[in-house]
Amino acid sequence: MLLELNIRNIALIERLRIDFQKGLNVLTGETGAGKSIVIDSVNLALGGRADRDLIRTGADRASVQAVFDIRGNERALSLLDEWGLEAEDGYLAVGRELSSSGRNLCRIGGEVATLSQLRQLTTLLVELHGQHEHQELMSPSRHMAILDAFGDETHREKMRAVQTLYERYMDAKRELDELTSEMRDQALTIDILSRQLEEIRALKIKEGEDEKLERQFRLMENAEKIASGVGKAYHLVYAGSDRAPSVQEALRRAAAAMSGIADIDDRFAEMSRRLDEMFYAAQDAGYELQDMMENLEFDEAAFDKIGARLDALKKIKDKFGPALSDVIAFRDSAQKRLDALQQGDERLSELRARLDAADREMMEACVTLTASRRVLAEAFEKNVMAQLAELGMGKVRFLVRFLIPEQDKRRLSPQGADQVEFLISPNPGEPLKPLSTTASGGELSRVMLAIKAVMAEREQVGTMIFDEVDTGVSGHMAQVVGEKMCMIARSRQVIAVSHLPQIAALGDAHFLVEKTVKDGRTGSSVRALDEEGRVAELARLVGGAGDPESSLHHAQNMLSAASVRREELRQRA
Repeated sequence: MLLELNIRNIALIERLRIDFQKGLNVLTGETGAGKSIVIDSVNLALGGRADRDLIRTGADRASVQAVFDIRGNERALSLLDEWGLEAEDGYLAVGRELSSSGRNLCRIGGEVATLSQLRQLTTLLVELHGQHEHQELMSPSRHMAILDAFGDETHREKMRAVQTLYERYMDAKRELDELTSEMRDQALTIDILSRQLEEIRALKIKEGEDEKLERQFRLMENAEKIASGVGKAYHLVYAGSDRAPSVQEALRRAAAAMSGIADIDDRFAEMSRRLDEMFYAAQDAGYELQDMMENLEFDEAAFDKIGARLDALKKIKDKFGPALSDVIAFRDSAQKRLDALQQGDERLSELRARLDAADREMMEACVTLTASRRVLAEAFEKNVMAQLAELGMGKVRFLVRFLIPEQDKRRLSPQGADQVEFLISPNPGEPLKPLSTTASGGELSRVMLAIKAVMAEREQVGTMIFDEVDTGVSGHMAQVVGEKMCMIARSRQVIAVSHLPQIAALGDAHFLVEKTVKDGRTGSSVRALDEEGRVAELARLVGGAGDPESSLHHAQNMLSAASVRREELRQRA
């Protein structure tokens, strides 16, 4: 369950902490007081959209942290263990940090996490249901996802099997389509590939050949300059001249001079040793320079041959490069394509057989999934109608209709061959019609609440949040909806944003969202109401232009009656 929500610099809220309770928690307040900000903050902590506009004006950063008690939530604990994270004593904090620069952070248990991880984890902790879900319920395209979510792990395995086989089928179909397309222009393609391969093979290219030749060409191109430099260095270091000794000879003489006084002082001995080393180093350099001079031969024919080869390699790289390795890769790829085209008929037969096999396997899996969905639909219908009966719609009929033929390949998708739609008959004697065209606003709210109650029992999510899902409900139906929320709260925590006094009165905890003005700035706050505060807020929700004392008295009676009724509901099996 959600124990604590900490909000900082979100919209009108500068700093706020809300301590939620077990059972039914109700949030009420004037329009514009900030109820939606609280829900937006919860949604943000769960991994919802992070919009910089949420950051309070004048602030650089904003954050939301939600603290959960996840003791007993084996799926969440297992997921944390898989990620190498821990819930300290069964308590876990998750949250988001926003900055005006656009950098956002997700945290799980104090550790930085990815947005995907945050969403994956919080779906096991909270279900948030908002007013927009009325529109989702009106869309038949969402109905199959709702039905599938009602399924158990065995059903989900059938769904995964269909998705895997569908992807395998589409891969085979894509490959077959590509080869079929190529083979329509087979003769032309074979001719083009053959010419390209012949041109590349004629050069007998080797990996890295161009780089090696470019180095050789550069040396030969600068042969005169190189010969001059090497010769000068050789004479200075080794050969010397009549005018001046070589470096080698000068070092030999210097070493001999120091050797003559080496026994007088250690410093002279050390210098003598160093000059000896320098002499031998100069001698070695002279030998190497001599070798270089002897090997410096300019072969004009070889120079022209290398230049011609580099020109040929450049042309081939311009066509199939830019690098020589790209030319080699193109050659290998072209050869594979050519082989496939030359064996096209055989390959086509193989791909058609593979596609047929994938099709059969997929259709078998689709039939199995459809059968599972039909069994699931029967149980789902019964459960929804049972919930609707508790919501004052006992005579309603609810049906999951399968819309298309099970084997219609033109409608196949990763979800299988089915499409479903929810039908409803609100009154006896009326035909079943699509939910989107039949249900009124109040009926739609109750159908959605019934479905969510059914799903909650299957998923066993610890916290359910309802954001003004009582839209279009009033009078006796408001009491019925409130009692349903109260009954759901027997086994899990429920947080409801409402404007109805009947629902607010049934809450185990009641929070008032208020708009405040401090130092010329508008803010929003949330406070838990005591008995007196609840009476006053219920009186405001009841409204009316009558005697204020009468409204307070009515609110007090409502709260007392709701307390009794709440206990009766909690004692039901």
